[in-house]
Order: sequence, then structure tokens, then C-alpha cells
Amino acid sequence: MRRRWLLVPAVGLIVAAAVAGQPPKKDPPPKNRNTRWGLPGPAKADPQNKDAFLIDRPQYVMSYSDKKKTANWVAWNLVKADIGRVARGAFEEDPDLPPGFVRVQFNTYTGSGLDRGHLCPSKDRSASEADNDAVFLMTNIVPQSPACNQTGWERLESCCRDLAFEGKDLYIVAGPWGIGGQTEAGQKALTIGRRAPFVTVPAAVWKVVLVLPNRAAAPNPATARLIAVWMPNDNSVTDDWPKYRVPAAEVEKKTGLKFFPLIPDETAAALKEKADEVKVVVPPRKK
Repeated sequence: MRRRWLLVPAVGLIVAAAVAGQPPKKDPPPKNRNTRWGLPGPAKADPQNKDAFLIDRPQYVMSYSDKKKTANWVAWNLVKADIGRVARGAFEEDPDLPPGFVRVQFNTYTGSGLDRGHLCPSKDRSASEADNDAVFLMTNIVPQSPACNQTGWERLESCCRDLAFEGKDLYIVAGPWGIGGQTEAGQKALTIGRRAPFVTVPAAVWKVVLVLPNRAAAPNPATARLIAVWMPNDNSVTDDWPKYRVPAAEVEKKTGLKFFPLIPDETAAALKEKADEVKVVVPPRKK
């Protein structure tokens, strides 16, 4: 196992005191490039906030649920400079979870028939060992059907990196939804773990990707893309990830989240109302 670098601990948000006679101010999003366009849902770095605990790292920002033992969502920015040649790290428990939170172990997934599925992928943070180690913390992992994780989900991840290599500036949010996925053997699993506490197996996984022409570009329906994907967490998933595209508004409705809330509402509505229709050719796998 390579030497682990010290990760930046979760940082609390400052809550402004309400002025008498005025509504309290909303918590500002973290000053982090990964949430340039805002948090998709409420989260705080407060140990009492166990269902939406904020983890704020240079590599990604996350809302974590101690009840489900998985993230609610993970948000990250992807540009060409994030992609390097660092070898994959080792799965480890997250040392930055507060006392009282359960730290999921690598072996919790062993024998479950489900993959340790990354939300923020390994290759999206392969420019340095510190970056790559961060995405192998178990808080960034969900129980994922091997067919889903290794086919359509992986091909979408690869497509996002291709766009980054073209010079695009990507803002990505991904997460699990529901309860009950399918193992490699075709059995339905609600949770995994040989003993309590158990990790929730999602029924589906989703991803929303804002693609801007470059770092200086502002979201504009004429030049930006918004790719939203909803995949069942089962063995039916294939390499053809474009067929799982849906309007981002549909993902918002199912999850209760609001993606990129700092984008003006009129612009956001125009991007979210329709599924991405850009023609995508999924290349054949290399033998």
C-alpha cells in the first residue's frame, strides 16, 4: 500500500445570525471549485447532521448519510489537468468522519456480488496520489451492480474525460437513489454487510453533467450541454449509456435536489427541460 497523504478535513460552514425582522441568510456554498455553481442540496459539516453531513475536499464535495452508509451526492469539477497517470489507490475507511459515524470498511462489500462503485471516478482524479487516494475513501463508494458499474456507467465516465481532453470545463454531480439493486448472480439486495450496520444498496444511480466550452464560459443554452443520466442498478445495463439520458429536471424531481442553483433560473430551466440529444458514438471496447 502506498503512503497515504493527509487529506484536508471537512470544513464547517459559517451560519450567519439572523437580523431581527429579517429571514435568516442561507449558508453559502463552500469556496471550492467543485461547487462553483452551488450545492445541489442542503448539507452541513455538523456531526448532528448525520443524514446530510458535508465533506468538503479539494477533490470533491459530498453530502454523506450515516443512515445509508453512502453519499447522497458527490459534486466535482473535471478539466484536462485532473487526468494523469497515477496508479489506482487502495480502498480505505474515511478518517474524516466524526465520532459517532460508522466507517464502512473495504471488506463490507466482500462476497456481496456487488462492485465497490465510485461516484467520483478514479481516473477523474489521477493527476496526483493525494487526489486519487481521496476517491478511494469508502464514503465515495456505493454498492453497484457489476453490469452497471463496468458497462454504461464506466462508458459515461470515459465520455466525460474525452470532453475534458477537448478543453471543456465539466461540473458533475452523481449519487444513488432508492433501495434494492441486483447482484452479479441476479439476486435482489437491499443492503450489504455480514452484520449491522449495513450499507444500503441503491435501486438506481444518476449523474448530471454541466459541460461548458471552457473555464471562462458562463452557462448558456446555446453553447452549454447538460447531460443527465438515470441508470437502474441491475444487470440490464449495457455499454449504450446514451439511451439512459433523461432531462435533468426529471432527476431533480425524483431526488428532490436542485442542480447548479447559482445559474440564473431562466438559463437553468432551458438547460434542464430536455434530455441531451447530442449524437454520441460509443466506441467498441478494446480487446
